[in-house]
Amino acid sequence: MPQQNKILFRLKAVRNALGGLFNRFRKKLSKQPVLARSAERMDQQLVYSLSPKKIPSSNQLKHLKKTLSPKERLWLRLAVLVLLASLLYLGVKFYRDHLELSPIEGGSYSEGLVGHPKYINPLYNYNRDADSDLSALIFSSLFKHDDQGKLAPDLAAKWELGEDAKSYTIALRDDVKFHNGDKLTADDVVFTFEAIKNQDYDSPWRQMFLGAEIERVDDLTVKFKLGEPYSPFLELLTFGILPQNLWTPVNPETASLADLNLKPIGSGPYKFKSLVKSKAGEIKEYNLVANSNYYLHEPYLEELNFKFYPNIQEAVSALNNNDIDGLSYLPHDNQKDVLAKNSMNFIKLKMPRLSALFLNKKANLYLSDKNVRTVLAMALDKNKIVSEALSGNASVIDGPILPDSFAYNPDLKKYDYNVAQAEKLLDESGWQKVSLSAAEAEKAPNISAEEAEKDANLALQRDLAAHASSSSLELAGNWRVKNPKTKGASRQYLTMNLTVVDSADNLKVATEIKNFWEAIGIKTDIKLVAATAAENDVIKSRNFEVLLFSQLLGADPDVYVFWHSSQAGEGGTNLADYRNKDVDALLESGRIATDLSQRTEKYKKFQEILTDELPAIFLYSSYYNYPQNKKIKGFNKQLTIDPADRFSGVYDWYIKTKKKLKW
Repeated sequence: MPQQNKILFRLKAVRNALGGLFNRFRKKLSKQPVLARSAERMDQQLVYSLSPKKIPSSNQLKHLKKTLSPKERLWLRLAVLVLLASLLYLGVKFYRDHLELSPIEGGSYSEGLVGHPKYINPLYNYNRDADSDLSALIFSSLFKHDDQGKLAPDLAAKWELGEDAKSYTIALRDDVKFHNGDKLTADDVVFTFEAIKNQDYDSPWRQMFLGAEIERVDDLTVKFKLGEPYSPFLELLTFGILPQNLWTPVNPETASLADLNLKPIGSGPYKFKSLVKSKAGEIKEYNLVANSNYYLHEPYLEELNFKFYPNIQEAVSALNNNDIDGLSYLPHDNQKDVLAKNSMNFIKLKMPRLSALFLNKKANLYLSDKNVRTVLAMALDKNKIVSEALSGNASVIDGPILPDSFAYNPDLKKYDYNVAQAEKLLDESGWQKVSLSAAEAEKAPNISAEEAEKDANLALQRDLAAHASSSSLELAGNWRVKNPKTKGASRQYLTMNLTVVDSADNLKVATEIKNFWEAIGIKTDIKLVAATAAENDVIKSRNFEVLLFSQLLGADPDVYVFWHSSQAGEGGTNLADYRNKDVDALLESGRIATDLSQRTEKYKKFQEILTDELPAIFLYSSYYNYPQNKKIKGFNKQLTIDPADRFSGVYDWYIKTKKKLKW
C-alpha cells in the first residue's frame, strides 16, 4: 500500500503540472487572433503529417538555430557543456577506479656493494655482507623474515613443537626444485645441517648448533632434537639449504675451495648466470637471472646485477654516474654526496641494532660509583645526538631490548637529560667543579713550586696542568676534582677515555658525548681505533674505559650472549663484564620458556635490573639506509633483521607493468 500511495501522489503531481502548463498555453493562444491560431494548428498538423516521429531528425536539427531564441540557444549550449563535463568526469572516475596496473616480467636491477664476495655458500657466509646478500637470493631456507621482521615459513610448510619443548618436527613444501632441476627433499636439509656441525667443513655457524641433532622422518619431513628447550631455535633455521647430490662428492676438508662456492646452485628466486674477476682474482661483477621454477612465482625482474667497489666513495660515484640503480648500504653522512636525489628512494629500514656506551669498571675505578654512572647518563642529550650527529637516522633507546620487540619494557628506568641534577650529584659526591680560562691554562704549566706553595688556587692549576699533560687532555675548560682527605694523598680527577671504532658517524657521536660530559666538568679523551684492530686490540682484551659500540641483536629478545655472567671476561661478548645472579637466572629461564607471557615477564624484569644498575648507557638504534632507484616498485619492507633480509621479497619487485580494467 505505501508504494501504491507514492505512485498515485506522483501521478497527481504530473497531472497538476501538465494542467498548469496547458492553462498558460491556452491563455497565450487566447490573446492571438483566431485566424492566426487556426493557421498555427494547420502548420502543426502539416508538420506532424510529414514527420510523425516526435524525435527530430538530423536534417531538422540543422534548423534548430533558426527556431530558438538567443536566450534559448545560450541555455542549450550550457546544458550541452554540463552534459559533456559530466560524461568526462564519470569516464575519468571509472577509468581510475577500474584501471589496474599489474606487474609483468621484464627489466633488470643493478646494485653496488662495498667489498667483494668470497663464499656464496650458507656454510661460510658468516659476517660477510656480500656473501650473505648473494646467498639470500640463490638459496632458500626453512624460515625467513617477512616485511615486518617477523619469522615466516619459507621451505617449511608446517611445524610442530614436541611436548617436552625439546624437538621440532618440520614438514617441507612439496613443490621446490633446485636450479638444476633436482627436487629438494629432507635429505638436503639433513645434509646441510650435518655439514654445518661437521668440524671438517670448518663452518663458523657450528657453535650455534652444538647440542642439536637432526633426524630424517620421511622424504619431506625432518625432526630437530635439542638437549634442552630453547625458545628462539626456529630463528636459527634461516640458513640456506645445499643440494646434497652436488656436495656429497666434495671433500669436506677442501669444501671452501670448491667451484660451487662461486657458482652455486640453490633453490632461491635467482640463479647464477656469470661473474667477472679482476686480474687480482677479486670478483668485480656478479650476475643472476630469474628462476622460472621458483615455487612462489617467477620473479618479475629478469636479471639482478651486482658490482663491487673497494670503498663507499667509489660506490656513490657509480650511483651518480648511473652505473648502478642502488646501493646495499649508504652511511647517512654520504647521503649528501648522492646527486640525483629526486630519482632515488632513500629507504630507512629499522634494524635490531643498538649503540651503547659500555662501561669498564676495572679500567676506570670511578665507574664503580653508581652516582658517576648516573651522571654520565643524565648529562647526555640523546635526542640532540641523534638529530645533529646522526641527522635523524636513528631512534633513541633506553635499554638492552628494543621497542619493536614483544619483550620490551616501556616502564623501565630512564635517564633523561638533566644537567642540573647531574651537577648536583657530582657536588654531593665530593667532586668540586674547577674552571680554567684559556689565559689561566696558558700560564698554569709555568707556575713554580714556590708560587703553588703560597697560593692554593695556583697549586691546583699547577697540578691540573701536570695531569692534563700526562693524559693528553685539554687543560682549559671545566674539571671535576676531589681533594684528598688525608695529608700527602693525591688529588683525584674525574676523567674518561672514550674509545670508538674509527668512522665518520662514530666520531661525530663521540664528539657530542665529549662536549656534554666536559660541560659538567668530566674531561674526556676520544681514542679512535681502526675497525680491523677493534676485535683483538680493544674488545677481546677489554682495553677500554668507555666503549662506544654497536650490537646486532637479532629478531628474538634473547640477549644471553650479551649480558650473562658466563659471557663476561676476556674474549666474551658481555662487553661490560657485567655479573648478576638474578639477571643470569632470568636470562636462563627466558630462553627456555615456551609460554610467551612468561618469557615477556622474565625479560621485563631483566631490563629493570640492568637499567637500574647501569653497566652500559644505551643511546640509539640506527636505521639501515638503503637507496634504490624509483623505477623499482614492490619494495615493501619496513624492518630488516639482517642486511641480506632486504631481498626476502625480491620476487615481487618489478619495473614493467600492464594496464587492464577490472569490473
